[in-house]
Amino acid sequence: MKTVGKRVSLRDTAYDEIRKLIVTCELRPGQPLTVTDLAEALNIGRTPVIQAIDRLAVDGLVDVMPRKGIVVSPVSLDDFMEVIEMRMVNETAAVRWAAERASRAEIDMMEANLAAIWQAAKDRNIEEFISLDRDFHRLITQSASNRILGDVLSSLHDKALRFWFISLKAPDHNIRVCEQHAAVIEGIKSGNLDVAEKAMREHIASFQMNATSQIMRA
Repeated sequence: MKTVGKRVSLRDTAYDEIRKLIVTCELRPGQPLTVTDLAEALNIGRTPVIQAIDRLAVDGLVDVMPRKGIVVSPVSLDDFMEVIEMRMVNETAAVRWAAERASRAEIDMMEANLAAIWQAAKDRNIEEFISLDRDFHRLITQSASNRILGDVLSSLHDKALRFWFISLKAPDHNIRVCEQHAAVIEGIKSGNLDVAEKAMREHIASFQMNATSQIMRA
């Protein structure tokens, strides 16, 4: 019997495409948008775009202002600092648990991810690099064996995604990220909770410093 894949709605397609344009900063913070222009650019009807805009407004990625229209939400340094604070608390807990609980197979997956992200960094493939970075952090929370913490961190990474693209404008920052990932893995492999936590703290602090610098320059 032939398996039929799940059909993706036009609303979801519009949402995914517009969200991608926003988080990659192809649609810049503060940029005005119109439903008509988006529908034409995506070759999708107005109704799915309107539905997608409603969902993006809930996500905080667009602002819909009566009689003024739609704009891409500005980048908020305050929001970014709150995300960093939450990541510092939750992700350091996750990496300590991973250092205690990670299996050999999970560590092997982290090392394979590291090899792939090094290649993406060398190729300057930013989208692939960010996708692999998200996978790396998912592997850590998976190794921590705490599903609820995994859900929390997934949400935090979603909120930080636009800042990631901003951060990676800095020359060679992606190389530093690879080095930081390697240090985190070494802490997990050794089973040294303090070393793993220190490496994760340095990784998050580096992201904070670099992204803040890029935001202040914008």
